[in-house]
Order: sequence, then C-alpha cells, then structure tokens
Amino acid sequence: MTINTQNRAYRAALLVASSSADPISDGGILVLGDTIVASGPWSTTIVPLLTPTTTATDLGAVTLVPGFFDCHVHVSFDPMRMKMNSGRAELSDTQTKEREARELMERNALRLLDAGVTTARDLASHGMGVMEMKGQIDRGEIMGPRLMCANAPVTVFGGHCYAMGGEAEGVEGVTKMTQRRLDEGAEVIKVMSTGGFMTAGSHPSEARYSVEELLAIADTAHANGVRVTTHAMGGEGIRRAVVAGFDSIEHCSWSTRTGTEFDEEVAQLIVDKGVYVCPTMNTACLAGENYFLPWDHRAAIVANLASLRALNAKIIMGTDNGIGNCPFERYADGLTALADAGYTPRELLAACTDVAAEACGLSEVTGKLLPGFAADVVAVEGNPLESIEAFAKPRFVLARGKEHKLTPIPPLPADHTEKIGEFMAKLRKGAGFKD
Repeated sequence: MTINTQNRAYRAALLVASSSADPISDGGILVLGDTIVASGPWSTTIVPLLTPTTTATDLGAVTLVPGFFDCHVHVSFDPMRMKMNSGRAELSDTQTKEREARELMERNALRLLDAGVTTARDLASHGMGVMEMKGQIDRGEIMGPRLMCANAPVTVFGGHCYAMGGEAEGVEGVTKMTQRRLDEGAEVIKVMSTGGFMTAGSHPSEARYSVEELLAIADTAHANGVRVTTHAMGGEGIRRAVVAGFDSIEHCSWSTRTGTEFDEEVAQLIVDKGVYVCPTMNTACLAGENYFLPWDHRAAIVANLASLRALNAKIIMGTDNGIGNCPFERYADGLTALADAGYTPRELLAACTDVAAEACGLSEVTGKLLPGFAADVVAVEGNPLESIEAFAKPRFVLARGKEHKLTPIPPLPADHTEKIGEFMAKLRKGAGFKD
C-alpha cells in the first residue's frame, strides 16, 4: 500500500483542530503524504495553498476532528466468541488457529477505524501476533490504526491473565519480565497489579504486587523511554501503582468484596502525581441498570466517575473492547457513562484526542489537526462540542494520511442487554461475588 504523496485538501462545514480550539465554520485541512501541512478557514488558509495538482474533497455537512484514541483494546480477542467456563473467560486468541487469528485481528483493526479510532493501545495479547500486525500496518501493507502493543501483561503466578505468559514475582523476576517485553518491542508495559474478573481465583479487590516490585517495573520501563500502565481495580492496588510512579491506571474501579468504594485520598494522590485514568467504559454502558459493568451498578460507577471529575483527574478514553459482547466499532457507547457523570462534550473530545495523546507519549505526533501532526482525521456527523451523539457517527476517516473505506456501524442486537447481563453475572460469579 503506497502512501499518497499528492497534496490533498479536505473541506467541511466545521473544523475543530483540538479539544481546546474554537470551532471554525467552513474549515479544512491540507495533507501531504501522512502529514497535515495546513488547517484553518477554507477560503483564507487552504484555498491560497491549492495548486493544479491538489485533489480537493468537499466532505459536506460534517465536523473535522482529530482521530480518536482507544487507550485500552484487545485486538486479538473475538468479542462474539469469548466463552465462559466456571466463571472464567477463555480468551479467544488462545483458541483460534493462526490463520483465523490473523484474519480476526485484521478485521478488528478495520472495525476500530470504522469507529474513527486511529490510535489504539493493545493492552494484553498472547504471543507476537498483534506486534507482527502492527508492523504490517506501520509499513503500509494493510490498513489499521496506529497500534501501541504491550504483548503479555506482567502478572503474578496464577494471576489475572496468567495464561498469556507474563508470570513473574519478586523484584528480579518482574524486572526480567519487563525487559523481555521491551526486547520484544513493546511500546507500553502492562501490569496486573490487582486480580480481575476474567481469571478465576484472582479477586479484583486484591493487590497482587508490592510497591517495590511495581517500582522495579516502572523504573525498567522508564529507563527505556517506555510508559507503564496497570490493570488496577481495588484501592490498594491502585495506590501502590501510583506510589510506584506508574503513568496511567486502567479501570480504576475502586472494587471491594461487595461492590465499589471510592477512596478520595487515593484519588487525590492520582491527581497530585499527574497519573492518567482510563476507566474503560464500553458497550456495557448501554445495557441498563442491573449489570452495567461487573464492578457495580450504574449509579455507583457514575458517581465514582463524577468524583474523579470533581478532583480534576486526567481521564482518557479506553474501552476494553474485545471482551465479551463489546465490539470494536462501538467505541462511542462508553462515552454515555462519562457524560452521565458530568463530563462535557469538550472534555470528552479531550479524553478521546489530545489528552489521550499526552498519556501515550504522542502529544507531538497526533491528537490535533495542526501543521506537522499526523493526518489522523475523523469527519463526524454533527458537532461533537455540542452532543456526544456525534462521536458515534463517523463519516470519513484518515489514518496517517490513508483513506479508510468505512463499513457502517450496525445497531446493537435486540438481546444485547440480556447477553451483557449474562456475561457480567458470570464474571461476578467467577470473582466470588454473591448477587
């Protein structure tokens, strides 16, 4: 796949160059190869730069915004085939033959683009398959979003997602395992600092690593210029990761043995340390009150998110898509919970774009429609500064300058709420909850 090196101009009814920018009516961008070379009002900024060889496209009544980030996905998972066995989810990437697995990953990568996601962090996979696909995408051989791969997460023996091959304990052990991930080319290190719902016997409220072990992981990653994030559900596991200098927290659900309990002291520590929070809201947010997520009921989770907002915690968008009944193209569904917690459309745009870029170490690369930034672009129907519904209506996508042919996002099946409820109930049972 050859990158188009011809000047291309894209015009839209509205341009929002970043989450902090004022919207520009009748705006546009000029792209050369994989880079934005100009953005602003169409008539005064773009038109003077047009040449006889420039291809100009009028996208019509849409809003141009930076391509979205999904900071927590699992592209090797099949959300429609994740099975349960005695309350434990069997990960589809360990059950699928190599060719089928590659086809699945490539299909999932395209589904991410369908949602307008042009950058994604893959935060747990078995083997090197996702990393190999990332290489193909980077070389322009296949279409897909920019991927930051963690490969197998670092976890205690028998801990959450231990079957992926990242088991290690003790300062020496976790240091070696972290270095192994770095040697594989990981661009982010993923740790399981608490138990989780998808691995029987590893309760989400339990802290699994000491501060010393977490420090060893963080120091090893940071010494190599790589950021480190952690699956952390219980308050003590969250606290230890923040103290150890982790860059971001995944889920941050405040899980206890009976539900959730927000810890304002730990939350303030998150804010004071400048740690990013990726709360992994997803399609389960549309499944009603009873099984909103396995952590707790909707009202409790929304209240916890509102408490983080009140403290000015840095929220980034991630979905955990790939897990059961959470398809990749349904990226925008999780925004509903954040909106219910009081986040404004502009704050959500920040979480999906430039703040997420900061969290991923890409703030000088992508996340804004400005000269010199990657041509990662989404055109959405509606105004995302006024309504979150616009996030769910991508009409045009550029990924590093390459146009993606969109497949329409299908509606949720009629039995979605029922399926989500069944899946969440099994997750809670596997973690030892008694509903």
